[in-house]
Amino acid sequence: MALLLAVFVAFVGTALTASQSLGDLLQRDTQRSDALRAQTDLQRLLTLLVDVETGQRGFIITGQRSYLQPYESAVGELERVYQDLRKRMLAAGTDERQLSRLDAGIRERLSQVDRNIAGRLQEHGGSLQDLSAYAEGKRLMDQLRYQVEELQRAQQWRIAEADSATRALQERTEQITHLLPGVGLLALMMALLLLVVEQRRRDRAEAALRHANANLEGLIDERTAALSKALARIQSFAVEQDRSIENERRRLAREVHDQIGQVGTAIKMLVVSLRSKLKPRTEPLVEELQQMADESIRLARQISAALRPPLLDELGLEAAVGHYLQTLGRQAGMQTVLAMTEAELLSADQASQLFRIIQEACTNVLRHAGAQTLTIKGRHLEIEEREGFQLEVIDDGKGPGDVRADASGLRNMRERATLAGGRFEFGPADGGAGTRVGVWLPLAESDAAQPQGAAA
Repeated sequence: MALLLAVFVAFVGTALTASQSLGDLLQRDTQRSDALRAQTDLQRLLTLLVDVETGQRGFIITGQRSYLQPYESAVGELERVYQDLRKRMLAAGTDERQLSRLDAGIRERLSQVDRNIAGRLQEHGGSLQDLSAYAEGKRLMDQLRYQVEELQRAQQWRIAEADSATRALQERTEQITHLLPGVGLLALMMALLLLVVEQRRRDRAEAALRHANANLEGLIDERTAALSKALARIQSFAVEQDRSIENERRRLAREVHDQIGQVGTAIKMLVVSLRSKLKPRTEPLVEELQQMADESIRLARQISAALRPPLLDELGLEAAVGHYLQTLGRQAGMQTVLAMTEAELLSADQASQLFRIIQEACTNVLRHAGAQTLTIKGRHLEIEEREGFQLEVIDDGKGPGDVRADASGLRNMRERATLAGGRFEFGPADGGAGTRVGVWLPLAESDAAQPQGAAA
């Protein structure tokens, strides 16, 4: 990079030097052109002064007005030529005092010529008697010639100076334009050599990197396969754990229903027998004992249903959800609607997961929604060419609002849907009023082959 930078600097320096030299050459050429033009204007000025002198001399000598034609033409152009010359000479740095002397001499000579012509006109012909004015005019004309020649020599010096500076500048530019490209070419060759060496080093590094990448990809594939197996084992373990929990719930529900329920029923039968033996007497404690027996039977059935609804194993998901909604509507004073078809396509595990999701969703509605109507829909639905079952729990409450996506209820429903291999959706209901919980579970032949009531 340093050598390439040196090459760049060398060529840029060459370009800048050439550009600067070109600017200097143009400046010197402009100086030379101005000096030449000034010389030309000085010569023209001297020619016009000579024409003025010639015209007035011929008129003075002969007295004929035709001899004044050169004088009249020169006077008309003399002022313009002199003013242009004055501006150019001042711009070139000529001493203003020198130009002032020239200006005074020109004006004095023109004034003298005008007096000579006027005097000659008063004589009305004849020969010129007084030659002193002629001699004075010759003296002034010689002075003007000398001043103009001085200015011309100054311009000639400027031309010589410009030519000398141009030659020196050309020599210096030629030296630099040979030296800098040579240095740049040498640096470029060294840079190319270093680039070749660097390219070889990079080729070796790339080969080593490809080898390392190949090893890394193999290691990643192995780790990915191991992680996939571990994830599959974790999911299988979670499914088995959830299945074990449901089986344990089913067993506990059966034990509560059979054992505690039977004890309550036996107590109630004993109370009835005791009451018949005490007749016609009545005993308040017997009445209270019978009420407690009835309450224990009711609690046993309630606990058993909460642990595992018997209808879910006996009649399937639709019947269990319908019974659950009836109880929910009676307890909460809420209108419930059930529209479920083809629930028999679900496996027992899927039906169990959906029922738990429905329980969680309904609990959230009772706690947070403030809804008047709760609707549960279930139907067969094909998504992306896969057969599945779509469940929707919809309420007309205040909507999801600012419910966190990681809230425990939503997390439990999402995890259950994932365990069943499905998708979970949560958001506002259609129209923006209320909340919608959506679950889609795929239907597999292995899942569909097992009836929902097989575990009964």
